[in-house]
Amino acid sequence: MQGKTCCDGLHRCRSCEKQFTVTVGTIFEDSHIPLRKWVRAFHLMCSSKKGISALQLQRNLGLGSYRTAWHMAHRIRLAMKCEPMAALLSGVIKADETYVGGKLEGQGRKAAWDKKVPVVSLVERGGKKRSMVMEKVSIKNISEAV
Repeated sequence: MQGKTCCDGLHRCRSCEKQFTVTVGTIFEDSHIPLRKWVRAFHLMCSSKKGISALQLQRNLGLGSYRTAWHMAHRIRLAMKCEPMAALLSGVIKADETYVGGKLEGQGRKAAWDKKVPVVSLVERGGKKRSMVMEKVSIKNISEAV
């Protein structure tokens, strides 16, 4: 879009002709904080080993008020609770593999072993579980799954 009344980043929907920006429907909607500061806030919150306070976030980002930093921190935490981040396992996780499939009649042990399918399971202590079929069980494959 071009013209005097149009600002950068504004788009127009072809079907309904309404104006919108890329932040519509995200945690950044109705925020006057630049996206570069939001990205830095995400980085600080994710890379801090013990977390980061809103006051520290305010200092690091050069925000005008503590309330702004507190609001950003809460919106970022909300975004991390929603999908796809909610599907990730956290805390203490145990991993184990097994082979599924039985011995076929008239086949030897070696032939039965070749027919079994390796399955790796990841279990979060007191919580979620994930199981996946592996083509080949190796340290590399299991570490990628974890």
